Amino acid sequence: MSRLRGATQPFAWSGIALRIPMAWETGMVGHGYALLEYRSRPVMELKTALVRGRFSVQRHLKQLDRSGRNDRVPALHPIPMPPGWPTFPPPVEVRAFRWQGARVGGQGLVHFCRTSRQATLIQFYDHGDGVSASAPQVLETLRDHRPGSGPSLAVYDIYATLPKRFTLQNFQFEAGRFTLDFTCSGEIVSLLRWSPADVILAECGGNLEQWAAKGDLLPPPPAASMENVQRGEDAVEWQWDVKPVRRGRPAFWRRSAAGSVSALRIWHRSPVNRILAVRAEALADYATFERICRDYGIIQKEKARAIQG
Repeated sequence: MSRLRGATQPFAWSGIALRIPMAWETGMVGHGYALLEYRSRPVMELKTALVRGRFSVQRHLKQLDRSGRNDRVPALHPIPMPPGWPTFPPPVEVRAFRWQGARVGGQGLVHFCRTSRQATLIQFYDHGDGVSASAPQVLETLRDHRPGSGPSLAVYDIYATLPKRFTLQNFQFEAGRFTLDFTCSGEIVSLLRWSPADVILAECGGNLEQWAAKGDLLPPPPAASMENVQRGEDAVEWQWDVKPVRRGRPAFWRRSAAGSVSALRIWHRSPVNRILAVRAEALADYATFERICRDYGIIQKEKARAIQG
């Protein structure tokens, strides 16, 4: 497999995983959607969904071609696979296309794997600056089901790997705070990230434990009090088993199932000025919680190559 020129980073969202140039940034994500940017201009767009029933890549591309009527939604015209773009052996079916708006155009493909039943449309924007030349190498790294290694989530500046049984339920990306909630039956796992850490912790004199206890991430005492906290280097952790509480309380303040784990771990990554946290409710076992915490981190330019994809 050929490699992208220069440093790369993982990108993984909505069941799609690939490697992109380090200079590309997450511009926007939604349910089954992602937009990547380079120098504040769109460079790659991705739309993906699981398919039930019959699906034809060729028929779908024809429908997209007919639906394009203006610069806002330009028509996608089928083309032969561009030179240098990778081949995709069965059970994957692909069709390439080009599109042209009033100010910018590009190329892309519709990708459908009959094993995973995931259909994905990827298009690369061509601004005439040569950035789209990375498209063949990016596509070579495309995976639409979990590989043996690499993160299952990698957007903005965070990466994480969760057990396959978990499904992303809710997410929110705000200035200074990210929140992602994953569920499986009665299990709930939330990933959180705050920035800039130095400004946030200044409210409590730099004390991570006091800051965490002031927030809304913990059940009320005595379930999670300053007496039952576990302290580590730049990290704090609570575990609890609470009785059902009055209506209006957040769902994660319920009693843990027998043998399961409800916990919150918060740690300060001072080199990158971030605070990270994993909150779990009724998780099957503590070892799973430990693995999720271990595999949740910040993408750093100097370490991006070490995060396999």
